[in-house]
Amino acid sequence: MGALGTTLWWLVGAALAVLAQRHAVRGVRTVMLAREPLSGEHTDSCVYHRSLWALDRPDGLAALGLVAVSGVLAAAALQSSAWLLVPAELIWLGVLVWDLWTWERAAGCVKFVSWRRGWQQSTRRVAVSELREVHVSERYPSKLPAWLPARLRPGTCSLTLVLREGKAIKLPRTGTLFGGDAGIEDFANFIRMQMDVVADNRRRAAAEKRALKRQAMELPPAHPATRLDHQALPTLHTG
Repeated sequence: MGALGTTLWWLVGAALAVLAQRHAVRGVRTVMLAREPLSGEHTDSCVYHRSLWALDRPDGLAALGLVAVSGVLAAAALQSSAWLLVPAELIWLGVLVWDLWTWERAAGCVKFVSWRRGWQQSTRRVAVSELREVHVSERYPSKLPAWLPARLRPGTCSLTLVLREGKAIKLPRTGTLFGGDAGIEDFANFIRMQMDVVADNRRRAAAEKRALKRQAMELPPAHPATRLDHQALPTLHTG
Protein backbone atom coordinates (compact mmCIF):
# COMPACT_ATOMS: atom_id res chain seq x y z
CA MET A 1 0.00 0.00 0.00
CA GLY A 2 1.43 3.35 -1.04
CA ALA A 3 1.69 6.52 1.00
CA LEU A 4 -1.63 7.85 -0.30
CA GLY A 5 -3.39 4.58 0.52
CA THR A 6 -1.88 4.54 4.00
CA THR A 7 -2.99 8.09 4.66
CA LEU A 8 -6.52 7.34 3.50
CA TRP A 9 -6.56 4.24 5.69
CA TRP A 10 -5.52 6.31 8.71
CA LEU A 11 -8.20 8.90 7.97
CA VAL A 12 -10.83 6.17 7.79
CA GLY A 13 -9.62 4.80 11.12
CA ALA A 14 -9.77 8.26 12.72
CA ALA A 15 -13.28 8.87 11.39
CA LEU A 16 -14.53 5.49 12.59
CA ALA A 17 -13.04 6.07 16.05
CA VAL A 18 -14.76 9.46 16.37
CA LEU A 19 -18.05 8.03 15.13
CA ALA A 20 -17.83 5.09 17.54
CA GLN A 21 -17.09 7.43 20.44
CA ARG A 22 -20.06 9.63 19.59
CA HIS A 23 -22.50 6.71 19.46
CA ALA A 24 -21.06 5.07 22.59
CA VAL A 25 -21.47 8.26 24.63
CA ARG A 26 -24.99 8.76 23.30
CA GLY A 27 -25.98 5.23 24.31
CA VAL A 28 -24.57 5.54 27.83
CA ARG A 29 -26.24 8.93 28.28
CA THR A 30 -29.60 7.53 27.22
CA VAL A 31 -29.35 4.70 29.75
CA MET A 32 -28.24 7.00 32.58
CA LEU A 33 -30.98 9.56 31.94
CA ALA A 34 -33.57 6.77 31.84
CA ARG A 35 -32.42 5.59 35.27
CA GLU A 36 -32.02 9.05 36.82
CA PRO A 37 -33.87 11.86 34.99
CA LEU A 38 -32.69 15.37 35.74
CA SER A 39 -36.27 16.51 36.26
CA GLY A 40 -36.76 14.17 39.21
CA GLU A 41 -40.30 12.84 39.44
CA HIS A 42 -41.26 14.62 36.22
CA THR A 43 -40.44 13.45 32.70
CA ASP A 44 -37.46 14.97 30.87
CA SER A 45 -39.47 16.33 27.95
CA CYS A 46 -36.49 18.07 26.32
CA VAL A 47 -32.76 17.41 26.83
CA TYR A 48 -29.50 18.67 25.34
CA HIS A 49 -25.86 17.87 26.13
CA ARG A 50 -22.50 19.53 25.90
CA SER A 51 -20.85 18.63 22.61
CA LEU A 52 -17.17 18.14 21.87
CA TRP A 53 -17.69 19.66 18.42
CA ALA A 54 -16.95 23.24 19.42
CA LEU A 55 -13.72 24.89 18.28
CA ASP A 56 -13.67 27.42 21.11
CA ARG A 57 -13.48 24.68 23.77
CA PRO A 58 -9.85 23.52 24.16
CA ASP A 59 -10.85 20.47 26.18
CA GLY A 60 -13.24 19.32 23.48
CA LEU A 61 -10.66 19.80 20.75
CA ALA A 62 -8.10 17.85 22.75
CA ALA A 63 -10.57 15.01 23.31
CA LEU A 64 -11.47 14.82 19.62
CA GLY A 65 -7.78 14.87 18.70
CA LEU A 66 -7.06 11.97 21.03
CA VAL A 67 -9.96 9.95 19.65
CA ALA A 68 -8.68 10.55 16.13
CA VAL A 69 -5.18 9.45 17.20
CA SER A 70 -6.63 6.26 18.65
CA GLY A 71 -8.28 5.56 15.30
CA VAL A 72 -5.00 6.15 13.44
CA LEU A 73 -3.19 3.78 15.83
CA ALA A 74 -5.87 1.13 15.34
CA ALA A 75 -5.60 1.46 11.56
CA ALA A 76 -1.82 1.21 11.77
CA ALA A 77 -2.15 -1.85 13.97
CA LEU A 78 -4.24 -3.59 11.33
CA GLN A 79 -1.53 -2.82 8.76
CA SER A 80 1.60 -3.69 10.65
CA SER A 81 2.02 -3.95 14.43
CA ALA A 82 -0.88 -5.46 16.35
CA TRP A 83 0.51 -4.17 19.66
CA LEU A 84 -0.61 -0.67 18.64
CA LEU A 85 -4.18 -1.78 19.42
CA VAL A 86 -3.37 -1.58 23.14
CA PRO A 87 -2.60 2.16 23.29
CA ALA A 88 -5.38 2.80 20.76
CA GLU A 89 -7.97 1.14 22.99
CA LEU A 90 -6.62 2.80 26.15
CA ILE A 91 -6.78 6.26 24.56
CA TRP A 92 -10.27 5.69 23.18
CA LEU A 93 -11.62 4.38 26.49
CA GLY A 94 -9.86 7.18 28.40
CA VAL A 95 -11.59 9.86 26.33
CA LEU A 96 -14.91 8.06 26.72
CA VAL A 97 -14.57 8.01 30.51
CA TRP A 98 -13.47 11.66 30.58
CA ASP A 99 -16.40 12.71 28.41
CA LEU A 100 -18.88 10.98 30.70
CA TRP A 101 -17.17 12.23 33.87
CA THR A 102 -17.37 15.85 32.70
CA TRP A 103 -20.81 15.34 31.15
CA GLU A 104 -22.77 18.60 31.07
CA ARG A 105 -26.45 18.44 30.23
CA ALA A 106 -29.74 20.28 30.72
CA ALA A 107 -33.31 19.01 30.82
CA GLY A 108 -36.69 20.70 30.75
CA CYS A 109 -40.08 19.49 31.91
CA VAL A 110 -43.45 21.14 32.39
CA LYS A 111 -42.45 22.61 35.77
CA PHE A 112 -38.64 22.82 35.97
CA VAL A 113 -35.42 23.47 34.08
CA SER A 114 -32.63 21.30 35.46
CA TRP A 115 -28.93 21.07 34.65
CA ARG A 116 -25.77 19.36 35.85
CA ARG A 117 -22.09 19.97 35.11
CA GLY A 118 -20.15 16.75 35.61
CA TRP A 119 -20.54 13.83 38.01
CA GLN A 120 -19.02 15.73 40.93
CA GLN A 121 -21.63 18.48 40.73
CA SER A 122 -25.17 18.25 42.04
CA THR A 123 -28.23 18.84 39.89
CA ARG A 124 -29.47 22.41 39.93
CA ARG A 125 -33.07 23.33 39.21
CA VAL A 126 -35.24 26.38 38.67
CA ALA A 127 -39.02 26.48 38.40
CA VAL A 128 -40.52 27.61 35.11
CA SER A 129 -42.81 29.93 37.09
CA GLU A 130 -39.71 31.88 38.22
CA LEU A 131 -38.50 32.61 34.67
CA ARG A 132 -39.00 35.88 32.87
CA GLU A 133 -37.00 35.42 29.64
CA VAL A 134 -35.02 32.78 27.73
CA HIS A 135 -32.17 33.78 25.40
CA VAL A 136 -30.19 31.70 22.90
CA SER A 137 -26.75 32.98 21.85
CA GLU A 138 -24.34 31.59 19.27
CA ARG A 139 -20.62 32.18 18.95
CA TYR A 140 -18.30 31.23 16.10
CA PRO A 141 -14.53 31.46 15.69
CA SER A 142 -13.50 34.66 13.93
CA LYS A 143 -11.11 32.97 11.50
CA LEU A 144 -13.35 30.86 9.31
CA PRO A 145 -13.37 30.77 5.50
CA ALA A 146 -16.17 32.82 3.97
CA TRP A 147 -17.12 30.01 1.58
CA LEU A 148 -17.93 27.63 4.46
CA PRO A 149 -21.72 27.09 4.68
CA ALA A 150 -23.47 28.25 7.83
CA ARG A 151 -24.43 24.69 8.81
CA LEU A 152 -20.79 23.60 8.68
CA ARG A 153 -19.43 26.43 10.82
CA PRO A 154 -18.25 24.90 14.09
CA GLY A 155 -19.21 27.13 16.98
CA THR A 156 -20.99 27.05 20.31
CA CYS A 157 -24.49 27.99 21.38
CA SER A 158 -25.70 28.58 24.91
CA LEU A 159 -28.93 29.21 26.76
CA THR A 160 -29.45 31.97 29.33
CA LEU A 161 -32.37 32.01 31.74
CA VAL A 162 -33.45 35.35 33.20
CA LEU A 163 -35.37 35.08 36.46
CA ARG A 164 -38.25 37.32 37.45
CA GLU A 165 -35.96 38.98 40.00
CA GLY A 166 -33.49 39.88 37.22
CA LYS A 167 -30.77 37.28 37.87
CA ALA A 168 -29.30 35.55 34.78
CA ILE A 169 -28.37 31.86 34.76
CA LYS A 170 -26.19 30.37 32.00
CA LEU A 171 -26.81 26.75 31.12
CA PRO A 172 -24.15 24.41 29.65
CA ARG A 173 -22.86 25.29 26.19
CA THR A 174 -23.01 22.90 23.28
CA GLY A 175 -21.66 22.73 19.75
CA THR A 176 -23.60 23.99 16.75
CA LEU A 177 -22.60 21.10 14.47
CA PHE A 178 -24.70 17.96 13.92
CA GLY A 179 -27.94 19.65 14.94
CA GLY A 180 -26.68 21.16 18.17
CA ASP A 181 -27.99 24.63 17.35
CA ALA A 182 -31.40 23.25 16.35
CA GLY A 183 -31.54 21.14 19.52
CA ILE A 184 -30.90 24.06 21.84
CA GLU A 185 -33.41 26.20 19.94
CA ASP A 186 -36.04 23.48 20.39
CA PHE A 187 -35.15 23.37 24.07
CA ALA A 188 -35.62 27.14 24.39
CA ASN A 189 -38.95 27.03 22.54
CA PHE A 190 -40.19 24.28 24.84
CA ILE A 191 -39.34 26.35 27.92
CA ARG A 192 -41.00 29.43 26.39
CA MET A 193 -44.14 27.37 25.77
CA GLN A 194 -44.24 26.31 29.43
CA MET A 195 -43.73 29.94 30.46
CA ASP A 196 -46.74 30.92 28.33
CA VAL A 197 -48.82 28.25 30.07
CA VAL A 198 -47.80 29.65 33.47
CA ALA A 199 -48.62 33.20 32.34
CA ASP A 200 -52.04 32.09 31.06
CA ASN A 201 -52.79 30.38 34.38
CA ARG A 202 -51.82 33.52 36.26
CA ARG A 203 -54.02 35.70 34.08
CA ARG A 204 -56.92 33.27 34.45
CA ALA A 205 -56.53 33.16 38.24
CA ALA A 206 -56.33 36.96 38.41
CA ALA A 207 -59.44 37.31 36.22
CA GLU A 208 -61.38 34.85 38.38
CA LYS A 209 -60.33 36.72 41.51
CA ARG A 210 -61.48 40.03 40.05
CA ALA A 211 -64.77 38.48 38.96
CA LEU A 212 -65.45 37.12 42.45
CA LYS A 213 -64.61 40.48 44.00
CA ARG A 214 -66.88 42.29 41.55
CA GLN A 215 -69.67 39.79 42.18
CA ALA A 216 -69.39 40.32 45.92
CA MET A 217 -69.61 44.10 45.48
CA GLU A 218 -72.69 43.78 43.25
CA LEU A 219 -74.78 41.65 45.66
CA PRO A 220 -78.21 43.29 46.40
CA PRO A 221 -78.84 44.52 49.97
CA ALA A 222 -80.71 42.17 52.28
CA HIS A 223 -84.53 42.52 52.34
CA PRO A 224 -85.90 43.99 55.58
CA ALA A 225 -88.10 40.93 56.05
CA THR A 226 -85.03 38.73 56.24
CA ARG A 227 -83.39 40.78 58.94
CA LEU A 228 -83.64 39.56 62.49
CA ASP A 229 -85.74 41.73 64.79
CA HIS A 230 -83.81 41.41 68.00
CA GLN A 231 -86.54 43.19 69.94
CA ALA A 232 -89.13 40.59 68.90
CA LEU A 233 -87.01 37.68 70.09
CA PRO A 234 -88.02 36.25 73.49
CA THR A 235 -85.66 36.85 76.31
CA LEU A 236 -84.26 33.76 77.92
CA HIS A 237 -84.05 33.78 81.71
CA THR A 238 -81.78 31.53 83.58
CA GLY A 239 -82.94 30.63 87.04
